Amino acid sequence: MAKKKESDTLRQRRFAQQEFLRLKKMQNGELDAGPKPSEVYEAPKTFGEKIKNIWYHDRLAIIIITIIIALIAFLCVQCATKPEYDVTVVVYTHRITGDVNCEKIGEYLEPYCKDVNNDGKVSINVVNCTIEESQGNTEHKFTTTYNLNTLILDDASALLYVTDASSYKELMKRTDDYSFLEGEPVAFQDDFYDFCKDADNLFTMPEGLQISCRTIDKSALIADDDNIDIYYEQAQSILKGLKDKYSE
Repeated sequence: MAKKKESDTLRQRRFAQQEFLRLKKMQNGELDAGPKPSEVYEAPKTFGEKIKNIWYHDRLAIIIITIIIALIAFLCVQCATKPEYDVTVVVYTHRITGDVNCEKIGEYLEPYCKDVNNDGKVSINVVNCTIEESQGNTEHKFTTTYNLNTLILDDASALLYVTDASSYKELMKRTDDYSFLEGEPVAFQDDFYDFCKDADNLFTMPEGLQISCRTIDKSALIADDDNIDIYYEQAQSILKGLKDKYSE
């Protein structure tokens, strides 16, 4: 037993001496130390290991790219599904009316509207910008006025304005060197009110409504729109259709 124990002790001493000599040679540069365990790269073998390796090293870039692609896809869908209208009609009166009545105005004008975007149907966008003249500075009046100004400044397709006598005078005062609305307005006749009768249970259709086309002046921002001639021709076609109907 003592002999075996002595042999183990000698073996351990010999191994320690060998390791000591090996370390000395490494320190003196006589022996290559070899790569550190942390420097040994083992290439991933399976597909799953490759995916994990890519995710470990490039996960931040992958997340950023995924978010960008998702945003681009969302914007593309929004643009693809955004409806394209053949004409935009702004209803601006100093008496509030409902969206249902505005929709009926669009239906009434539809027979005189052309399919200018060639999608096989006539689509009229009627924007409700009606306010109560005695309303004061309420949130509704502020929001409606803001929407109206946005249409005037930025929407070249919004050339037709349905007004009453009061709102018509207000719009005409917007410009000094030219008339905001050109020509004489076309007043809606009795058949218009019969067509829109009882459309909205909450709001009645304002009386004395008329429709006009906006003047396309060189100083207006919308004059630079590439499709301004198409929008203007559409507006004139609708006004002519109403005039011909009322002259019968």
